[in-house]
Amino acid sequence: MIAEDAWLTRVVGRPFFRVDGATPAHEAGAHGDARPGASYYARVPTADTARAAALADAGFRVVDCGVTLERTPGTRPGMPACVVRARPDHVEAVARIGGEAFGMSRFHLDPGMPAGAADRIKAEWARNCATGARGVGTLVAVHDGAPAGFLSVVADGDDYVIDLVAVDARHRGRGLGRALVSGFVAGFGPAARMLRVGTQAANIASVRLYESLGFRLASTSYAMHRHT
Repeated sequence: MIAEDAWLTRVVGRPFFRVDGATPAHEAGAHGDARPGASYYARVPTADTARAAALADAGFRVVDCGVTLERTPGTRPGMPACVVRARPDHVEAVARIGGEAFGMSRFHLDPGMPAGAADRIKAEWARNCATGARGVGTLVAVHDGAPAGFLSVVADGDDYVIDLVAVDARHRGRGLGRALVSGFVAGFGPAARMLRVGTQAANIASVRLYESLGFRLASTSYAMHRHT
């Protein structure tokens, strides 16, 4: 199945398609050959080297190695005092942080993305989360009365997943990222079967933070993009 991602198409300004794992690589390649100026993305388990090689032959390139970590709710920390639920007056600050704070997403790591597109994606993604248009809630870390970071959550059945998390560059080093993840465990753990988060293998600091808070490696995958 090859389906247009209407949201990415709108934000990026060019047709963007998702290729699922059942789509033969040659069909994905032919689809792109017929659509100059389009972009494609696929996720491939890192153990499936045959699939990755076939997509590479069809013009796809690895832009990221994603890491998924998980933990059972277990013993939960208390909600940090600096972490609150997002309010309407937080939305613009959350969107701004989303548009400025990321540098290692698959979109940022892809040299084929149009200039500024990766930041726009994260800004609009964060805005949708903060307004409730996406996911099940956003936590905000407050410093000196203003949002200094955020963490957004989506549900996957009985599991809760960190969808986005970012801290304003001006406020890093204050432990706000740790506070937000602790707030996620405290706030969403009671209703969860499992808590999960995805990050990039290149983001070693992020992986170490999650491991220090009880998350353990669950799976890895390649993010592969093609631009025609």
